[in-house]
Amino acid sequence: MSFSVKTKYDIGNTVWYIRDNKARYAEITGFSISVEANKTEIKYTLHYDSGKVEESLAFPTKEELLKSL
Repeated sequence: MSFSVKTKYDIGNTVWYIRDNKARYAEITGFSISVEANKTEIKYTLHYDSGKVEESLAFPTKEELLKSL
């Protein structure tokens, strides 16, 4: 069995996200992909942040982040 996964963002991209109730932005330095049955989960590792952010919670601009709230 073979499959491929396409990420929304690449390493080096900057994304906006919410952490501790604040809008923040950071550069993506890595990512992890988890595939289980028919569910694929992508999380990005961010520069200067100890956590990861799920792909669905990362946005290319602050405006798009605010629209999602």
